[in-house]
Amino acid sequence: MSRAMTRASGAEPPRLASRDDRAGQLLREAEQAFRSHLSADRAWKRFQVRRQRRWLARLAVLAATMVAAALIARDRFAARGSTEAPILVAEHVVTAPRSLVPRRAAVDERRISPPTATSGSARPALRAPPTFGPALRSPVAPPEEPLTDATCRGWVGQARPDRAIDCYQTIARQSGIGAEVALYEAARLSAEALDDATHALALLEQHGERFPNSVLRVEVQWLKIRSLERAGKLDDALSESEALLDSPVGRTLAPKLHLLRGRIYMGARHDCARALPEYVGLLGEPGPAGDEAEFNRARCLERLQRLDEARAAYERYLGRADARSAEAARTRLNAIPNPARPSPAEHSAEEQL
Repeated sequence: MSRAMTRASGAEPPRLASRDDRAGQLLREAEQAFRSHLSADRAWKRFQVRRQRRWLARLAVLAATMVAAALIARDRFAARGSTEAPILVAEHVVTAPRSLVPRRAAVDERRISPPTATSGSARPALRAPPTFGPALRSPVAPPEEPLTDATCRGWVGQARPDRAIDCYQTIARQSGIGAEVALYEAARLSAEALDDATHALALLEQHGERFPNSVLRVEVQWLKIRSLERAGKLDDALSESEALLDSPVGRTLAPKLHLLRGRIYMGARHDCARALPEYVGLLGEPGPAGDEAEFNRARCLERLQRLDEARAAYERYLGRADARSAEAARTRLNAIPNPARPSPAEHSAEEQL
């Protein structure tokens, strides 16, 4: 309204620079001093440049944000494709009712691939769903569970000592008491289950080198002596058994060691004179060790033609409650001549008289 009134009156509004006061004078001086530097076109161009710079800065920030979002989305999609790759595993499939199987199969088939324009008798082929992003990786086998003592004993229970030995040898590559026990069990199964004394001796040698102060050193030495006997290394078995008998820890194994030494002298060496002292210490011992020792002692006395002692030994053996070779002992006892008892011919002659 003021502009309209001004235009109607034809007079310009009063300007501050036209005043005669101090402010007007300063404005006029300033206008004269900076007139050459003031330009409406230059000011407008500067304004336009500044506005364009602000828009370009905003566009740059927006573009950088979009690029970062795209990179994050791509990384997440790639990670999902690598972790959720299809793996062929055995599943427990719940059997659906027979009435639902054909209908469900038909629905699934229509979902997987639409019917094609083929003959009515031909069944439409199933098409694989399209894959997006990185290609699917090949199925990866699940990680194997760590082997434990229970795993190895499971192979023993399934009558697979060879697999059990491999299992124990794998555990023995570790350290600690578990490795000591595993290496000993591998040697024991090699000797007893597979009758491979050579392999057992190799494992026991490794056990002695790795665990010289093992808590199983007595068991290891006893298994080594038995493996030496089975491998036919009788001199080594006798020397090792003698050294173990002289040690404090070997006293608990004395019955077994004497029986093994007597078996070597009597059987392989045919030396009953050296076998008898080994059996003496087992007289009266219960169980299989005492039974074998007393019966073999009577046989050795018979072979040495110490018939009176042999007869007494057989009679002593037959007095055992658990005599496992009682029939053989009676047969041998009846075969030994007894001076105090007449022979069958003498007995018949006495009856005729």
